[in-house]
Amino acid sequence: MEYVPERVRRYWLYQFRLGKEYIIPLLQQWGVRINGAFVLDIGCGQGGVVCAFAEAGARCIGLELKSKRALEAKKLIPCKLEGKIDLIAGDFFALPLNLNGRFPDIILLRDVFEHLSDKGSALRQLKKLMGFDTRLFVTFPPFCSAFGGHQQMLRSFLKYIPYFHVFPEPLWDVVREIARQCDANFPFFKEIERLRANPTLVGRFRRMLKGSGLRVVKERYYLIRPSHHLRYGLPVVHGGILGKIGGIREFVVTGAFFLIARRDG
Repeated sequence: MEYVPERVRRYWLYQFRLGKEYIIPLLQQWGVRINGAFVLDIGCGQGGVVCAFAEAGARCIGLELKSKRALEAKKLIPCKLEGKIDLIAGDFFALPLNLNGRFPDIILLRDVFEHLSDKGSALRQLKKLMGFDTRLFVTFPPFCSAFGGHQQMLRSFLKYIPYFHVFPEPLWDVVREIARQCDANFPFFKEIERLRANPTLVGRFRRMLKGSGLRVVKERYYLIRPSHHLRYGLPVVHGGILGKIGGIREFVVTGAFFLIARRDG
């Protein structure tokens, strides 16, 4: 395996464990076949999740917007999985995908949807890639949840402060100025502001699905989602009754997981 920085290897391992220990078992619990499936992972990052699916017997394509990440992902494919994974650098909206005339059995969109500027167009584009039996797996942190602004990506004390991304405008201006002065990753603040301008909420997402000709097959909500267990050692906590109450879940659920099909499928 070619040289890759240790921090990237650690992140790959986190992705791999997330796929192997949580995503694949959940999909299997929901009746989705993995062994022998054709899987398309949009926004695959360093490729850990697609490697977990390939290890479970799937044939995988990973699509990553940032070419540096795609290159890192190619270097991190274990030898035993070579030939089972294709990794492509490109924009999902602009890149014509050669799927050899096949519809994927599973399309993964893991913590990507909230970052898309035109979410309605994305769903319509995804539907074009879906056959009648294709299942789309989408996860995201609801914007109004404690860290729905992804402030954990900052490097100052602000990374530990929940809910500041939903502050009203006068307070938001104060937080922005604090971040500008003291946070080494202040450029990421632009992404938080993009999320703030186009928030992804569970209720809104479900309405967009209906308008795009898609339907929810299964759903699960987490008060503490699996990624927080793997990255921070916190226990996984399911949404329970709080995940079923529309107004409340937008604020208390840290992870919303959906299995989606075409409405005419």
